[in-house]
Amino acid sequence: MIAWPETRFESGWIVSNKGPRDGTLARIFEALEALLAVLPENLPELPDDEASARALRRRRLVLRNEIHALISRLQDLAVQLDPIREPSTIFDPTDPETIGRLIANTLLEQPRLPLVGLPRFYGAGVYAIFYRGDFGAYRPIAATQTPIYVGKAAPERVDAQSSREQGDRLWNRLVKDHGKNIGLATNLDIADFECRYLVVKGRWQAAAESHLIAVFQPIWNDEVKVCYGFGKHGDDPARRSNTRSPWDTLHPGRKWAWKAGNRENPLSAKQIEERILEHYRQHPPRS
Repeated sequence: MIAWPETRFESGWIVSNKGPRDGTLARIFEALEALLAVLPENLPELPDDEASARALRRRRLVLRNEIHALISRLQDLAVQLDPIREPSTIFDPTDPETIGRLIANTLLEQPRLPLVGLPRFYGAGVYAIFYRGDFGAYRPIAATQTPIYVGKAAPERVDAQSSREQGDRLWNRLVKDHGKNIGLATNLDIADFECRYLVVKGRWQAAAESHLIAVFQPIWNDEVKVCYGFGKHGDDPARRSNTRSPWDTLHPGRKWAWKAGNRENPLSAKQIEERILEHYRQHPPRS
């Protein structure tokens, strides 16, 4: 622990162990300078032996956390001293979260199209897949705007300036990857699936995908940890032991997921369905 000078914050003003200061700026800056003066003394070089180095790294971490806490308190004090108030809201169009939300909202304005027979097109970007069938666990979202899965497709070239230069990455992901996997499932019908997609220029697909996952909590996305495994491309028990994903347990059909050597999922298909329904109770679908 750092031996800070006998100074503390109280009601937005700096006071010492000898009683309140007179509140003048001069006294405030004297206290700040005293705090800064002790910092170099607490930053020794890392020792040669590993045990001492680990202990010193831990002490430095404590020091760093104390400095961050102090900076935060000083910033609060600076706000109190400023006679001009900060705005309650600042719109920053360069903020990745802002851009992700804008792209996601624009995606949701696109028409829903059947996944089967989707015409081939150029472009990379983001997409959402929707279910409208009667599979028991998915009935809560069948007539809603809540996707069952969302994803992104990066362009073939990071410097692509046109959809043609991006390649047909979005179409490939929707049709060749996801459409094929859905078609292999023995208890799903590709005709029950629709999609929305949005071609995005630049490299903002990940920000939009993260926003969509946070808002909709789609059960087939790995991040939601409910019925994950849909996006997997293969398990080879000859190279490593694998546990069958919840998606493959609930929707058998991908041969590589059922190869001898791949372990069964600890949850049964019925238990996975119950977990899905519980997820929808906690995260009601959007109509």
